[in-house]
Amino acid sequence: MSKYTQVAELKVAGQFLGFLFKDGYKIEYLRLGTPQGEFWFKPAKELRPVLEGYLNPGDAIEIGGEGKRDLKSGKLKLKAYEVKRAGEREEERGREGERERTELSKNASILICQKSDCQKRGGKAICEALEAGLRDRNLSEQVKIKGTGCLKQCKAGPNLVFMPDKTRYSKVSPAQIPNLIAKHFPISGSN
Repeated sequence: MSKYTQVAELKVAGQFLGFLFKDGYKIEYLRLGTPQGEFWFKPAKELRPVLEGYLNPGDAIEIGGEGKRDLKSGKLKLKAYEVKRAGEREEERGREGERERTELSKNASILICQKSDCQKRGGKAICEALEAGLRDRNLSEQVKIKGTGCLKQCKAGPNLVFMPDKTRYSKVSPAQIPNLIAKHFPISGSN
């Protein structure tokens, strides 16, 4: 990081206005309307595959990420690491019923950082616990475990992101995995 750059974590709420695409189909930026104006966020790579089907223009959303300001030019770059519908709670997601079950079969995955800091902090044991937990719940075919690059929380590793709801977890232990799987991928008909 340059001595001419200022970085800050941020949480912003507003209205989803749409995407800007690169090459006609790749999501490059997410447009957010707020009372202060329109902002463009570059979504983290691990969010891009599911954002298009998750958001509709006009949705109230909350974005967690970071802002980097170049102190020389004054230019602000915004990056989104987490995007969710505003006020969305676990119960509301559960009411979507069939739609959620369909999404599970198409987009359900668990992203796990494969970088050395996360691996040193127990990433391999987490992968093994995920495989066992999914196998125990007969979800191995529906939910994929995907290794990713850095998830930007190195000192809090190992880091996971449950998709499609984009919930991020840090400092995860293997003992937590069965409960996390049950929370994010409930078996149909059980409660």
